[in-house]
Amino acid sequence: MATKYDSSVNVLGSIPDYSSMMDFICEYMGRVPDGQGSFSFRTHKTFSRFLAAIKTAILQFANDTHKQLFLDALTSLDFSLQEKLMVLFWQMVYGNLLVRRITEEVFMQAVYQGRTTLSAVDVLALLHHIKETENGEFDWSEATLKICASKYLTILKKLGLADGAVKKQILYPPMTSQLFVYFVRMAMTVYPDQPTLDNPMMAFSFYDKRTLITKLKRVEFIPFWNITQIGEEVKIDLK
Repeated sequence: MATKYDSSVNVLGSIPDYSSMMDFICEYMGRVPDGQGSFSFRTHKTFSRFLAAIKTAILQFANDTHKQLFLDALTSLDFSLQEKLMVLFWQMVYGNLLVRRITEEVFMQAVYQGRTTLSAVDVLALLHHIKETENGEFDWSEATLKICASKYLTILKKLGLADGAVKKQILYPPMTSQLFVYFVRMAMTVYPDQPTLDNPMMAFSFYDKRTLITKLKRVEFIPFWNITQIGEEVKIDLK
C-alpha cells in the first residue's frame, strides 16, 4: 500500500547547516557555479541521504514560475539569510506532506493560539493520531516516531523559528515587505485556482485573517497585486 508520508523529516533535521544547504541547492539547480559555500555539504559522509531528502521534500515545484521564484530568492543579494530561511520553510511546507501536516496542525496552531513554547510531545501526539487513524501510515517503531518529532523541532530551530533545548521557544519571522511579497506570489503561483484567503498556503502566513487582509491592502503593495473585497471574501490578482 502506498503511503502519503515519508521519513524526510528525519533526514532534513540531520542536515547540519541550512545556509550551506541553500548554497548547494543553487549550485545543484545550475543557478551559481560550484563554490566553497557548499563544500562541507557536498563532502558530508551522508551526502547521498541529504540529496535524496532535498529532492523529495524541497525541490518540488508546481510549475516553472514557482521554481524560478524560489531560486531567484535563494540567489538574491537583497534577501537576508533569515529571509532565505523563511523561503526555505515555505518550500518545505509545500514540498513535503508530513512537514506540512505537522506545521499546520501543531506549529501554526500554537502560533495562532499565542503560545510561546512547543515540545516534541506536541508533535508526537499528532504522529500517534495519524498512526492510529490512517490505515497504513507510520509503520514505524515508537522510537522512530519520537525521533521524527524531535527532528521536526530541530528543523524549526535551524530555520530560525524556534530556540531552546527540550522545550522550544517559538520565534516569529521578520516579515519584511519583500518577504511578504514573496509569500503572496508563491501562494498564488502554486495554487493559481485559489487566489483567495482560502489558498492552502495562507495557513502559513503567521497572520490572522483580519491582519492579513489589512496588510494585503497596504499602499506599498499596490504595484504587486490588486485586491477585490466583498464582505469577508478577498480576491488577490497578481500584477
